[in-house]
Amino acid sequence: MSELEKCLHQYMDAFLGPVRGDAATGDRSETEKRSSLSRYFRSIIDSSIGPATARDESAIVGDLQKKLVASGRDVRSALSVSRLYGLLKQRDPTHNWWAVLYFVAECCTTSSPPASATGMASSSYIAQRTSSPWAGAAAVTAAERMLPPYYQSKQQQQQQRQQRHHPYAAAAYPEYAHIPGQRSRSPIRQAVHQPMDSQQLGVFLHRELPTYDDVKEADLLRDIIFVMQGIDGSHIHWNSRQQGYAISADIQLSRPTRSMATSLSELGVLTRDIQSYIATIDSSGRLFEQSFCTELKAEMSRYYKLVSDIEGRLFKAPRTLQPGESPMGVTLRRLFCWMIEPRQKLRLMVTAITKVQEGAGGGDVLSIISTLVDDGDPFIQAFAKRLLKTASAPFNQILVRWVTDGELADPYEEFFIRKRENRRDMFWSEKYTVATDMIPVHINGEMTRKIFQIGRSLNFLRVACNDAQWVIDDGPRTQLTSDLSDPRNLESFVYRSSSMVNQRLMRVLQDSYDLMGHVNAMRQYLLFEQGDFALALMEVLDNQMGSVKSIMAHDLSAVLSSALRSSNVQLEEDSKHLASLVLTLNDNSTTTTTTSNESPRKGWEDVSLAYNLEPPLSHVIPKLTMRQYFEVSRFLLRLKRAEYALNSIWRQQMTEARSYQRTEELRRRKDGGSRDADGSSHDLLRQTMRECAIACSEMIQFFNQVQRYISLNVIEGAWGEFLDSAGAAAAAAATQDAAASREIDIDAWNEAHSKYIAVVHEIVCGSVSGLGFQRNLSGIFDTAFQFTTVARELYSDRVLLSRRAAVSQSPEVSSVPAPRRGGLIEHMQKYRADSQEPQSSDNTSRMRTIVSRFKTQVRGLMRVLSHNTASDLQFLVVTIDFNGVYTNNNNNNSN
Repeated sequence: MSELEKCLHQYMDAFLGPVRGDAATGDRSETEKRSSLSRYFRSIIDSSIGPATARDESAIVGDLQKKLVASGRDVRSALSVSRLYGLLKQRDPTHNWWAVLYFVAECCTTSSPPASATGMASSSYIAQRTSSPWAGAAAVTAAERMLPPYYQSKQQQQQQRQQRHHPYAAAAYPEYAHIPGQRSRSPIRQAVHQPMDSQQLGVFLHRELPTYDDVKEADLLRDIIFVMQGIDGSHIHWNSRQQGYAISADIQLSRPTRSMATSLSELGVLTRDIQSYIATIDSSGRLFEQSFCTELKAEMSRYYKLVSDIEGRLFKAPRTLQPGESPMGVTLRRLFCWMIEPRQKLRLMVTAITKVQEGAGGGDVLSIISTLVDDGDPFIQAFAKRLLKTASAPFNQILVRWVTDGELADPYEEFFIRKRENRRDMFWSEKYTVATDMIPVHINGEMTRKIFQIGRSLNFLRVACNDAQWVIDDGPRTQLTSDLSDPRNLESFVYRSSSMVNQRLMRVLQDSYDLMGHVNAMRQYLLFEQGDFALALMEVLDNQMGSVKSIMAHDLSAVLSSALRSSNVQLEEDSKHLASLVLTLNDNSTTTTTTSNESPRKGWEDVSLAYNLEPPLSHVIPKLTMRQYFEVSRFLLRLKRAEYALNSIWRQQMTEARSYQRTEELRRRKDGGSRDADGSSHDLLRQTMRECAIACSEMIQFFNQVQRYISLNVIEGAWGEFLDSAGAAAAAAATQDAAASREIDIDAWNEAHSKYIAVVHEIVCGSVSGLGFQRNLSGIFDTAFQFTTVARELYSDRVLLSRRAAVSQSPEVSSVPAPRRGGLIEHMQKYRADSQEPQSSDNTSRMRTIVSRFKTQVRGLMRVLSHNTASDLQFLVVTIDFNGVYTNNNNNNSN
């Protein structure tokens, strides 16, 4: 026989009793019962059915207490189960004791054998079952009741019937014979009106459990009053492991009492958390957090006052009681009801404290509290509004001072505007920044920008523009009439102040510092829109480059002054624009120091034209914008230089052509039309000069078209858009025409100005998406300068040939007697014939190579321009190749 079958037989003996001798020999009904019961037990084992109960530890503890009472134990024995459970939880709070309690409950159910198995029961158990007339019936186990009547013996069925119909005898349970506050009933009356089973006994137990607490209610209330203030009591102590208050394990409390005491102990836990946070902030907290703690302290003061009133009512004398009031002014149930709302407040405060500690501080504190204001619960909303009003007090003070005086009084950097030190050169754009993580949620993006703009403008007026008197007398402080803690009042004030401050700042910059005048001067001089000034500067620089071997830094001021006096710029009334112009040498060149072995060599590439702005305009216009002006000016200066050099060659060609025509006419008249000995050289030189003149005209036409496009289409077009977006509004603000002016601030004006110069810089100097004339014309510039060098050499050859012919054929020179030491004329003729023999053939080949390379480069530029979608660039291609010379030459070469 297996161990399972042995256990099943023992279990059947526990239910049906041991096998009697007559049943073992021939009782068929007894055998069928045991076989059916064995199959029933095996079906239960094979089904793997789990316990059909919820995993609730408290429910199992309650069931155990009911079973103990139903088995005849006294109430104190039933309460010992709660004590045991408390000890288990105190030993390990995180452990799930449900399985252990369920096992104990099952053992309690199956550990008592029925009366038929008296041989297997202990003596104490038998004595307990026979202590009352119906104790045996009350001790029928749950397993016996679950069995069908078919599997129960006749004795068991009779015991259950007696239990159902036997009256509730007071003698069976003497502990309940005299219940305080209940009318005594005779056993017969109770039997008629109050029959009770085990479930009714459980209800009766829960109704009477508070009368069996080990601690008096007054003592327990005294402990709870201390705990509510974060102080340990006599029976309730702080458990550092559980981080909460726990009731001493050596006292027994009923479930309702323990539940209410535990709930009220939560107030002490919340109080300790709040007091700990307040102590931390008081020692090392920032301004916003200290203001937040101020409201917490106020709420805690009201809470402590409530606790004090409850304590006074708990211990007040009976003679002061109101009519009909209980001798005990405070009960546990009353205290539990009174502390529902304070407990909710403390929970809200702890929740807010937790979120504030997790946040970034500063304005984020107000954002966290604002989320509670949007809650749908009226109680939470009202409490959060009070908390927000107090916590936002320092924020409102900093905000008012910023938008009225332009001063940032933020010692702990909690405001959403931050000050950056060591930013004197970029006073407007980089001195103040916005910390986006500190912006409260009730301030939107547009209002944030306006608040930042108002304070920055006021600070700029006071410090950079020396207009502090207007800020004090007529600034936004005069418009401050309401409390800015209300979001609606704050929004209205910000929008009014923004318009007023922006108009004032634009008017000061326009009237006192001539902002638009300086921008227009940079357009005229740096971008060479003043044509006579550009021509005068080219002439002076060309003379300076040709007369000295090097250009020193101190010579450039004289060059610029000469150029200004040679143009119509000298007629300008406002000379401060001219004072801002300066010629500089590039940073990568040595300018002032020389040695005896090496002298500085400077040329056109080392000279640049710059424009120096004085504060406060230098703070308004960024350095990047001025750098873009400088780069565009350098390119245009090189373009002007190429154009000036080609025009000089063209003028020299025209002069030499007329001179050559007169010389040839005189020679033919003298010689009678005969050709000289050097006729072949003159023919080759004339052919070369003709090709040079044609190439020079082509180059001049090309550079004229490029310059026209940059000046008219690029610079003037972008300038017109800039005036439409910012210039007209700035002029209207300067004349205080509020109706005609659009609301524009310095940032909007600066954005329009930066866009204007960025468009010019993108097309002229190039970018990722732009055309970039500087990149595409760099090779053409070099080719043009090489052409001017070869052209000058060609004209030197032509002049030399003409003079040699004139000297050799002059009668005066042949009739003059030879001077001593060989004669000057003979020496000159010999030197020219031997040392300075013209290289016209070499220069001709060089010139043709350069012209061919120039045409190839122009065709490449035209291909680049033709792939651009801009219509004005397409028109530039047409103007460059107006006669089809580049296209036809390209087709001829391909054929």
